[in-house]
Amino acid sequence: MFTLPLLEWIDIPAGRVSLDSQIFEIKLFKIARFPVTNTQFAAFIEDVGYKDPIWWEGLGQVIASPRASDWKEPDSPKLEACWFEAVAFCRWLAFKTDLNLRLPTEWEWQWAAVGDSGWDFPYGSTFDSAKCNTKESDIGRTNIATEYANVKTHFGTVDMAGNVAEWCLNEGDDFRNIGVSGMENRALRGGSWSSTAKNARVSFRSSRTPKTRAFNIGFRVMVGT
Repeated sequence: MFTLPLLEWIDIPAGRVSLDSQIFEIKLFKIARFPVTNTQFAAFIEDVGYKDPIWWEGLGQVIASPRASDWKEPDSPKLEACWFEAVAFCRWLAFKTDLNLRLPTEWEWQWAAVGDSGWDFPYGSTFDSAKCNTKESDIGRTNIATEYANVKTHFGTVDMAGNVAEWCLNEGDDFRNIGVSGMENRALRGGSWSSTAKNARVSFRSSRTPKTRAFNIGFRVMVGT
């Protein structure tokens, strides 16, 4: 069976999330324990992922070539990948693994981070700069995806507060829209190494244009029904 280094799955039970006064019923799914790493994304590049049109079909923009991450350790999160590249990677990995793999929606992402705990952060309601990489941690860059693997979180996910903000499937404004053809802003969750603690709370919402490539944006993948 095809796999990649650090591609580990966390089982997430069914649940319910309230987002902007709307209720989302969530079926059980699996989510990657870690954000996508440089090594994982390199496999997509090396398998001519940017040259095969099937991974880019129907997207609002086709990206011709990758941009290198700002920090290049194999196990550091992949940076400088826009939303279109994240979707293409998911499609490629879905084919390779024969899994129904994609980006999580905001509500799935939030549920995977804290479930029904009511916590503000994946590890609890009190911010702790020793348990995540934000501006307060004073690291000044990303760290490897396994840095906080020993920090106990609600479901066992890692880095869902800080390190890299993570692309989600849905639009930022019309957040029930999960179609992939438009150019509207796409949701980001989790905050990053350059964010304050306030913006790393699991409930904090933001969005960027899907063609954005940045030094503080990454993504993680999930397997749904």
